[in-house]
Amino acid sequence: MLFIPSARRDTKSISPSAFAGLRDIALVESPEKSGTLKGVEASPDHIRAAMLAQQRILLVTDATQVAKPVTAERDKMKTAVLKKYFTPVADEQVRGRRVTVYQRLAAAH
Repeated sequence: MLFIPSARRDTKSISPSAFAGLRDIALVESPEKSGTLKGVEASPDHIRAAMLAQQRILLVTDATQVAKPVTAERDKMKTAVLKKYFTPVADEQVRGRRVTVYQRLAAAH
């Protein structure tokens, strides 16, 4: 799973059972270990490589009507990789959050 912006990781803190069994592929240090609310994310290159190693990615972001433009470099990279290499297969908005499941596109031959 991924969060854009990373502050949306607060969703996991509020409803941890909803994320049981899912791995946050951008995180290198948990909020608990880092002493922060959102943890510490890996470098953009590391996140990109982790994303490209996945067949499916669950993205948690803000609902369309409240979402702000993506400004952080890590978030721009996440968005670009999703757009280029993945396609959305499920999308739902609940209580100000948007949850989208992305499936990896078939490799071009």
